[in-house]
Formats: sequence, structure tokens, C-alpha cells
Amino acid sequence: MKIAFLNLCHTDPKIVARVADKLTKNTDFDMYIHVDLKSDIEPFQELLKDNKQVYFTKQRQKVYWGGYHAILATYILLEEALASPRKYDYVVLLQNLDYPIKSNEYIQDFFEKNKGTEYIRGCHIAKTKDWHYAEKYKIYNTRDKDFYLNNHSKFVKLLWDGMNAIKSISTIGFNGVHKENGENIELYYGTAQWAVTRECAEYMVEFKNSHPKFNKRMQHIKFPDEEYFHTIVHNSRFKEHCVKYDEPVKRWLVNWRNIHYFEFPNTGVVVFTEKDFDKLMSREELFCRKVKSGISDQLLEKIDKQTE
Repeated sequence: MKIAFLNLCHTDPKIVARVADKLTKNTDFDMYIHVDLKSDIEPFQELLKDNKQVYFTKQRQKVYWGGYHAILATYILLEEALASPRKYDYVVLLQNLDYPIKSNEYIQDFFEKNKGTEYIRGCHIAKTKDWHYAEKYKIYNTRDKDFYLNNHSKFVKLLWDGMNAIKSISTIGFNGVHKENGENIELYYGTAQWAVTRECAEYMVEFKNSHPKFNKRMQHIKFPDEEYFHTIVHNSRFKEHCVKYDEPVKRWLVNWRNIHYFEFPNTGVVVFTEKDFDKLMSREELFCRKVKSGISDQLLEKIDKQTE
């Protein structure tokens, strides 16, 4: 069972290197890393220069929180992994501050026992009457600009939001069902971290190349990394191979976890510390999210000792 771990990174090189070194102790595990073009790649490369199972993508995107360029960066990782002669059985998408809470042996055995299962749950949000979900495609969204990194006056921000509100006229009549190539593609929503089989990953790439209108529409969806891939899979033959499918609609992101355990109260995703050790060790998921250098160090030491 060969697995390619894909890691979208922009910060905390120590955590990224620690995860990569931990996973690649298994010779069947490789890691592909995309470092945000806005970030300095050298600290990441320096820490992992001696690891022959780590591959940094040559092509890089400027990735913005909530923006479509996260999709483009993910495809860079996917396509590099699929082009490898290693012929991976699974690809697992990680995001920078994730950490394994199971041993490599356990992770490999997990995918072997569940071979053919797609770990990308999806919540059906097309035609919804719940504004919590409808706004994701009813409001014109654009975040792929340095504008969002800069401090602007309230007036400028208000003006920008007003322009986007006007552009939302273009979404009038769109009910979350995209039509292309004679297909009705209904939007789904889920968490940005997932794991899929090689066959499913190849289908994702094929879909991207054959659905340019879908790609264009998704550039203005709110948080497209929580809709793009889920929509592809749950409108395909792979749907029935998902760990769960056709689930009842439930609000909030934590209801759609795949192989990552995370907590997401109103203040944002929780950063786990040593006090969370027992809780994390009792979870069935393979990874936790988030951990940070200087905050989670003692926790990671305990996890490593437990999962050697």
C-alpha cells in the first residue's frame, strides 16, 4: 500500500518537516509539498534537504485564505504525485498544521483494510433553502488578491464589499446546480482535508480538464476548497464508494470530518496542546488539526512516543 501525502503549506517549517520525517519513516509513504508563493520556501527545503521521500513542487501558486488558488495548488500536488513511477494507491491531502495521531503501521493498515473507500464526505447544498449554505454560491466571492493581506480603511473595505455585492447579480437564478457537457452537477460541501484512491484522484484531474465552465464558476464560490472536490466526487460513480454519502444536511464543518479530528468553535480552529493528549489518543481519526511550534511541542513529543 503506497501512499502520497500532499501538503499545502505556508508557515511553520518545523511542523511541516516533523510531519514529513515522521511519515516517511515508512518507505511506502512519500510527501509532496506545495509552499505558498508568498512564503519563503528555503526554510522548508533546508529542514528536509536530506529526506529523499519528500518532493517540493516546482510550480507554486499564491494561495489566499478562502480563495480559488488553493484548488490550483492542490492540482499541482495531485498531478505531480500521479506522474510518479511509484504508482500510489491513495493520495491524502494535508494542510500545513496537521499531525498524525496514529502510527505509520496503523495508517498503512487502515487504508489496506479499507481499500477502495473514498474519504471525502459531502453535504448536499444545491437547491438549499438554508442561507448558511446558499450564500456559498449566491454571494459573489473573490479572495485571490493581495488586497486581503493589506490594511485598508473601513471605507475602502466597504467599497470593495459593495462591488462584490453588485457582482452578485450574476448569481441570480443559480440554485447550486451547474450545467455543463449535458450534466447537472449539484454542489456539495465538506472539509478541506480528504483521502482518495488513485482512480478517484485521476478522475478529479480528468474532470478539471474537461469542465472549464465549472472551474470558472468555482472561482467565485465561498471557500471553494470546501466545495470543489466534494462536488466532483459526489456527482460521480465514486460517490457510492465514499465512507458515507447521501447524509442528512447538518450545519457546521465538524459534522463532515474525514480522517482528521479538529474542533471549530466560533473563535476558529482550535490549536491543540498537551492537555488534549488523552482526548486525541482516544479518537478514531488518523490526524489532528491544528498544532503549532512553541504551543504544541509537548503534545507532539507525547504523540510520537505513543505512536512509535
